Amino acid sequence: MANDGSQNTEFDIVVIGAGPAGVGVGIVLQKLGLNYVILERRSVAASFKKWPKETRLISPSFAGNSFQMPDLNAISIHSSPAYGLQTEHPSGEQYAKYLEDVAQHYELSVQDGIDVNKVRKENGSFIMETSDGEYRSRFVIWAGGEFQYPKEAAFEGDDLCIHYSKVTSFADLKGDDRIVIGAYESGFDSAYQLAKRGKKITLLDSADYMELITSDSSYSLSPFTRDRVNEIVDDISYHKQIRVEKVEVDEGKYTVTTTDGQTFTSGSEPINCTGFASSLSLVTDLFEFKGKYPLLTGSDESTITENLFLVGPQVKHGKALFCFIYKFRQRFAIVAERIATVTGLDPETINKVVQEYKARNFYLKNLSATGEEIEC
Repeated sequence: MANDGSQNTEFDIVVIGAGPAGVGVGIVLQKLGLNYVILERRSVAASFKKWPKETRLISPSFAGNSFQMPDLNAISIHSSPAYGLQTEHPSGEQYAKYLEDVAQHYELSVQDGIDVNKVRKENGSFIMETSDGEYRSRFVIWAGGEFQYPKEAAFEGDDLCIHYSKVTSFADLKGDDRIVIGAYESGFDSAYQLAKRGKKITLLDSADYMELITSDSSYSLSPFTRDRVNEIVDDISYHKQIRVEKVEVDEGKYTVTTTDGQTFTSGSEPINCTGFASSLSLVTDLFEFKGKYPLLTGSDESTITENLFLVGPQVKHGKALFCFIYKFRQRFAIVAERIATVTGLDPETINKVVQEYKARNFYLKNLSATGEEIEC
């Protein structure tokens, strides 16, 4: 969709990405009546449509909105994937439909097919260089997901493997055996899906995720995954606290060598489940980082670039990682509230929307509460 000059390219707010984070924060901006646009390189929820056919959301959906207990996978206060899709653990395709339906219901301003190539700030304004020409705005909300950025160079020879994000369906993977490298959610999902199909599976875990249990699902396996893994754990060759150094192939035989000198062989290409890289590569210079996570203000604004905000799974404050939908959705109204206040929007309008989000448990501003442990 080339810009012929008639299309508006100047907005108060540009949201980059139309996944659950972009759509979710877009709804708040729409409710506030702010001037915004969501730029999406493909289409709404495109990454979910690329999930392996068998993969499901690990957080359960349940329709409890009428009792002020929103569905964990909802990104708006008046919607529920469980109710609309009639399933507890939606597939990628199903969840994509939910996001598309929500975006359509709220008539969000989404321009798809626009690839953002570069973001810079000049004289107080952001300039986005895109496949559709330049866009300008006073504020930018970065809502890019991670699934489209598989981690590269995790080990030597990773190009000889198939990354989890490139699997269309586990039913399509031929061969009698597979080595799965990496054993967090995607690794155990791969092992489960293939073992259930009678494949001989070797699972290489750099940690010990079956034994690591915390009250924060951002750091340990979900109960949904544990339930499934318990069905097949005795049928797979599971190696923990083992790290892969390289993968080689010779005459169709794949050899995986670990840092402690062990080798594993397979007649099929290994599955790389070492995770995903950051979606912030285009704006790395606009954030200050501590490790791999950007430092943010209490309103999820960059600490070094005024009016640049982050929403989605890469938001982190201290040890509180907002990598699940039910977590990062609680920051949508906080970001929108800050922007609306800076623009001088009527306080009564802001308060009305914010109170609505607070009432539905979509507003977590006291970050000290995220450190509380449960006793049993």
